[in-house]
Amino acid sequence: MFKKLFKALHIILTLSILAIILSSCKDSPEKDSKLIIKTDKSVLVGDWVRTDASYLIKINNVSEDGTLEAQYFNPNPINVGKANWEESYGSLKIIIELRDVNYPGSTYTLNYLQDRDMLAGDYYQAVEGLTFYVEFARN
Repeated sequence: MFKKLFKALHIILTLSILAIILSSCKDSPEKDSKLIIKTDKSVLVGDWVRTDASYLIKINNVSEDGTLEAQYFNPNPINVGKANWEESYGSLKIIIELRDVNYPGSTYTLNYLQDRDMLAGDYYQAVEGLTFYVEFARN
């Protein structure tokens, strides 16, 4: 009698634990909606001045297809080969590739820091093959 009761309690306990584990692993819309935070990409539009020099990134337009209309000045205009943006987990990132004399593929890869209203990240200087941490403040 006790053996049957113990076995039944064991099965109920096992099924209860399994149900708890499965329900905690299940993806819920509430969890997903809390993880996906959309950032307004228009915050990227504007003039951005590098904090350690007088280099300027001017972002004129942010397109839905992931491209940017951007210009770069050092202090004279430098040709922008391509400029893109992407969003991941609510964070915006821009990639600007320079294609000009002395800029054969030098690239800025910058994250928008919403709490500081800044762009910060890496500048790959292609001529020397070096990467530097840089920051841009809104002008």
